[in-house]
Amino acid sequence: MNEYTRREEVRATFIASAILVLCIAMAVLRLVTVDGRLVLDPGARRQAEESEARLAPARACALAGEKLIVEIDLFKKAAKSARMPAPGEEPPAPPPVTRTRAQRNTPPPPKPKEPDKQGAWASAQPLHKQVKTLAGCREATEALLGARVSAIPGWDAIAKAAAITPPAAEEAEQFEAAKQLLSLLADIPADKVAQATKDAEAAYKATAERDRERATTAVVREPLPQGVFSRRVAVSVGVGLTVCALLISYLGVRAASMRRLATLLPLRDAVRSGRPGMQAAEILKTAAAYNSGEPGIVIGAAIGGLSAALLAPKDADLFVAGVMAGLLIGLGAQWAFRLAVGASRWRARATELAEVEKPAIPIVLVLSGVKPGLEPEFIQFLRSLPPADAAAAVEKLASQAEERILAAADAGAAFLQGKPPPG
Repeated sequence: MNEYTRREEVRATFIASAILVLCIAMAVLRLVTVDGRLVLDPGARRQAEESEARLAPARACALAGEKLIVEIDLFKKAAKSARMPAPGEEPPAPPPVTRTRAQRNTPPPPKPKEPDKQGAWASAQPLHKQVKTLAGCREATEALLGARVSAIPGWDAIAKAAAITPPAAEEAEQFEAAKQLLSLLADIPADKVAQATKDAEAAYKATAERDRERATTAVVREPLPQGVFSRRVAVSVGVGLTVCALLISYLGVRAASMRRLATLLPLRDAVRSGRPGMQAAEILKTAAAYNSGEPGIVIGAAIGGLSAALLAPKDADLFVAGVMAGLLIGLGAQWAFRLAVGASRWRARATELAEVEKPAIPIVLVLSGVKPGLEPEFIQFLRSLPPADAAAAVEKLASQAEERILAAADAGAAFLQGKPPPG
């Protein structure tokens, strides 16, 4: 800024800067503090669904545990009926072949009945089915309840029994498989295993109920939408555009004041060389130019950014769009204002420059020669003339105004002395 900067330009720059700081500060604060809307927590809903999905397998395990006890008892009865050796029991030895003389006269004792191998595996299949179901329940049950020492032998036997491959169609193989199944499961603590599966089912039910209740009440903030830019980048770009607009406006004011300085300062020598009209004419032309700077784009960008931040704070891209739209709207509003003002400020601006330059021809005399309302026509006429003719026209206007002032002064003096005014 220098002495050739107009007061209007300084005032407009200050007002634009103040509006920019206030609006952008409010916009950034709004953009930074905005939160997404409250929605039901999708994580809690997924957790509830997973808990519900675990209920069916837990129920199946509990039922298999209950059926295991029943099937072991039924299988043990069926094994006894089929004369299947009990675990640890050897099959009866065949009777001796040699007989004494007394025994020869008596009938031989009846041979022990052979085990009924037919249908041995058929009676073992229901138990084997429950065992295979329970074998997959151990991991989930112990993960939830921990390993119970009393149930560990039962779980180990169940795992071994589940590994038994169903035999082929031969009765001998089926009988051996059924006998192996009996030896593994006859004396296991099935009640401990069944109780563990029931407790696991109860725990899963309690967890599912708790998760279901939480899913209906737990809320989270919905994440803000991701636009073309990230939120941080969008805010930075918007603020950067407004700062650039302010810088452009400031540089425009400075450039115009330096042009006035470069134009008017050399004309001070024209006064000393006897061409005072050139200085006065250039002052009038310079005063007719529009104000420099772009306060319109600064104010427009600030208001546009603030409007976007208040109307759609969740979308940071709209903040950038609002700033850019405000730049264009502000520029249009600024030029509309300049056209509306027109030459109404020309006299005041010319007087302001005259206070700086102190021209040899008083600007007031020249301005008094221009009729009010005809300022645009006079400015256009003055700009159309060459510098020498413009200087002559200004000098003529000043001399005519001076003559009118002197004539009016003489008339006033004569009126005071009671004499008629001179011809």
